[in-house]
Amino acid sequence: MNSLDEKIKQELERETAEIDELLANEGGMPDMVSAAFKGSLRHWVWLTTVFILIFTGLMFWSGYGFFVAETTDDRVFWGFCMLISGMPQMALKQWQWAEMNRATMMREIKRLEIAVAKLAAK
Repeated sequence: MNSLDEKIKQELERETAEIDELLANEGGMPDMVSAAFKGSLRHWVWLTTVFILIFTGLMFWSGYGFFVAETTDDRVFWGFCMLISGMPQMALKQWQWAEMNRATMMREIKRLEIAVAKLAAK
């Protein structure tokens, strides 16, 4: 019983070491972002980035207008403009995160396909 426990422990440690090595080779968030800008939908990612920057500028401009407004009507107008310009910005960012996730998943699926093909060749 004790030798079986030792074998299981050694195998788990070996698998943990393999997983740690794979994770160390991953670049993390910067690699995910760059993969989205280099993937099959890179033109859309660049276009949405431009629109995100435009909506961010509008949001800050509206925020500035809100804080320097003198009347309540002006504050309501600028506050509404700030909210309206923030919504598409958030939606486009959400789409970019989904695209980053999709690109990462496709890369992992390709890795699994290669691993399965190598195992099938053996």
